[in-house]
Amino acid sequence: MKISDAERRTIRRAALVLLPVAFFYLVVRPYMGALSTAQDRLAAERDALSRERGAVAMAEKNPAIQELTDSVLQVTLPRLFAGRDDVMASSELGAYLGDVAEAHRVYLQDATTRPATTSPAGVRTLRVDIRAESDFQGLLEFLRALEQGEKLVKIERLDVSVGLSGPGNENAETLSIVATIAGIALPNNMALGPLATTGGPR
Repeated sequence: MKISDAERRTIRRAALVLLPVAFFYLVVRPYMGALSTAQDRLAAERDALSRERGAVAMAEKNPAIQELTDSVLQVTLPRLFAGRDDVMASSELGAYLGDVAEAHRVYLQDATTRPATTSPAGVRTLRVDIRAESDFQGLLEFLRALEQGEKLVKIERLDVSVGLSGPGNENAETLSIVATIAGIALPNNMALGPLATTGGPR
């Protein structure tokens, strides 16, 4: 099929209109998005570096502050989760919740890990959604054990409802529990000290 001169001119005009639009959406816009993300990451890293430099300068001026910081760190490290990546650390949190639940008559039906979030300083916050059943006393003991336990966790959401009792146990009140529980993990590049690997002080 032969294209007429008029059709060629029409195609050229359309190309002149469409090419700048295509260039913007295919080249300029992705580049601007990548540049913005890189700038945000750089700003966060600069902020973290500034804080670290400030801490180092303060420690050099006042060694007592460094000793206090080291002491607090040694006490805190064993209470943090130490997985080398978010998946391993979240699995540790889930396993810990399962152990605490089992020790306090809480039947853990489901535990689902959620994506971890990382602060500009690199500290990771892990989250696990749980569904469980227990009685009132078991729930209280479970919550108290989490609050006073060997790991540092925070209950971000807690929904409790009265469930149905099982056969032969009609007089017992069964509580259905839905909760989101968060734990703290070390930055990926931070090595654990001896206390963290041996369990540390209880």
